Amino acid sequence: MKEYYTTKTRISEVQGDPSFGNYGRLIFPANSGYMSGSTLGDLRLTWYNYIDPDKTVEICNYLKGHAEAGETVFYDIYSDAEKAADPAKKDTGLFFFKGDPGAKYAIVNAGGGFAYVGAMHDSFPHALELSKMGYNAFALIYRPGAQTACEDLARAIAFIFEHAEELEIDTSDYSLWGGSAGARMVAWLGTYGTESFGEKEYPRPAAVIVNYTGLSDVTGYEPPTYSAVGTSDGIASWRTMERRIEAIRANGTDAEIEVFNGLPHGFGLGTGTAAEGWIDRAVQFWEDQMQERSVQEEFMKNGRDIPEELEVIPAEYRKPADQEGTLVKLTYDTWESFSYEQHSQKLTKTAWVYLPYGYDETQRYNIFYLSHGGWSNEETVLGTDKSPSELKYAVDHAIQDGRMKPLILVCPTYNNTGARDSWDYSLALQLTDQFHNELMGDLVPAVEGKYHTWADFDTSLDNLKASRDHRGFGGFSMGSVNTWHTFQYCLNYFRYFMPMSGNMGDGQWIDAVVRSSDWTDEDFFIWTATGTEDFAASGFSYQINSMVKDYSRTFHLADNEIDGNVSYRLYDGGTHGPEQSNQYTFNALLWFWNN
Repeated sequence: MKEYYTTKTRISEVQGDPSFGNYGRLIFPANSGYMSGSTLGDLRLTWYNYIDPDKTVEICNYLKGHAEAGETVFYDIYSDAEKAADPAKKDTGLFFFKGDPGAKYAIVNAGGGFAYVGAMHDSFPHALELSKMGYNAFALIYRPGAQTACEDLARAIAFIFEHAEELEIDTSDYSLWGGSAGARMVAWLGTYGTESFGEKEYPRPAAVIVNYTGLSDVTGYEPPTYSAVGTSDGIASWRTMERRIEAIRANGTDAEIEVFNGLPHGFGLGTGTAAEGWIDRAVQFWEDQMQERSVQEEFMKNGRDIPEELEVIPAEYRKPADQEGTLVKLTYDTWESFSYEQHSQKLTKTAWVYLPYGYDETQRYNIFYLSHGGWSNEETVLGTDKSPSELKYAVDHAIQDGRMKPLILVCPTYNNTGARDSWDYSLALQLTDQFHNELMGDLVPAVEGKYHTWADFDTSLDNLKASRDHRGFGGFSMGSVNTWHTFQYCLNYFRYFMPMSGNMGDGQWIDAVVRSSDWTDEDFFIWTATGTEDFAASGFSYQINSMVKDYSRTFHLADNEIDGNVSYRLYDGGTHGPEQSNQYTFNALLWFWNN
């Protein structure tokens, strides 16, 4: 690294360096009265100890070197209009210490008693070291004050999620780091979430690093927490911190604390002290949580109750969202349905694939296959790229508002050699009974070999079976019949099923399917719905009642996946048409995988 500055360089020279534009003043405290010393070598910050002059010089040279190279090292988190409305927001932003492209990220928050931001000792050094380890690290400059500081951290998280592609980062399993007042910020954001501080709900951090702060509150909602403190800290009691970690552990959440004999408050990286190396152990703690969350995300039963009253799609959800997903036309080869096993007549078919806003090929996505009903085709449910349906808009809004995890949706067709095969009721019944061959032989490999699901691009049947917890199938009317057949033939490869207003006999045959399979009543969930004015309601309700009453060893009516494996909703006034199909599908997608 080129040495632009030395320990003898004046602090004012760094602040006024043209390479930094108007953010150079934020490299050191913007609030007066908390910093002393005129050069990088004699910098002193109120409430802090062990400031390392060599690290201060290294950080300043790092920032200038990257700025001189044309790289962005500082990001505003508020717009010009927001800063004009609240001038204090001019003294905020994120300094970016870039790691490997596509790596996970951390936000580091310095303390300063909510009176100033001591970034040069309490966040910049940590962010620089994290970037050397390959992680993308941000150091937040925030408005002093407990409330405003948390609002700025919430905005920073929102900014990073919204600009993840531009920043080349992985937003999953991020961590929040803080010392002193900054530690309180990350503890509060980790516990209460961005939605408590003026932003929409974003995923919670995988871990929080909470150093030398006397916070004692424990709510039971804390994320995994690592802490470090010294026994001679006159501001943050190590005993208080130790009790807090014990309380978090008692709630079943991973938590660790390191207590360093004789160390005072604000030791930063602790270079040359008993605390030196704590950051490596904190990173290991974070990485342990990544692995733990990965195991947990491989599957967790959904204990959230399905609402008793199904939600009507709001008017604003029926229009385009600000963050729109993409509909992609997928072409694949398959075989004529009735002679499929002979492979005597090749067909080329299309399906429409929905990719959520910000689709990232490095991330795994849950996937749901949506079958159309009679008198329909692959364009009916979600529409096309040129003409999206209201359901597609509703999914966009739900993902944008944090109500639905981003997922992939697939709209195929069971139409065979004719584009209007589904117009023939008798033929459609036969084709849905044959569709499973094409589904597993051609469609699923075409989709999941191209887009990143939990199959990880490996579409062998063994791997599709291993990833079944992250795959669902559903449909309305004849699409419901298609769903029952998918349960019949493809239980090995799907965990979730969404039949709506379309039955297939009683409970006997489906009970036999389960009992002759490798699966138990713990290994699937069937989300069902119909309407009181739906001509198919009688037969549909008869099948569900037969399942849960006559074959109660296998099927258990419940509102969530912990208590059973079948849910049933009868929507008052619901008829047999596209409005109800969209409404039921929307409600189901709000529930699947959204624990």
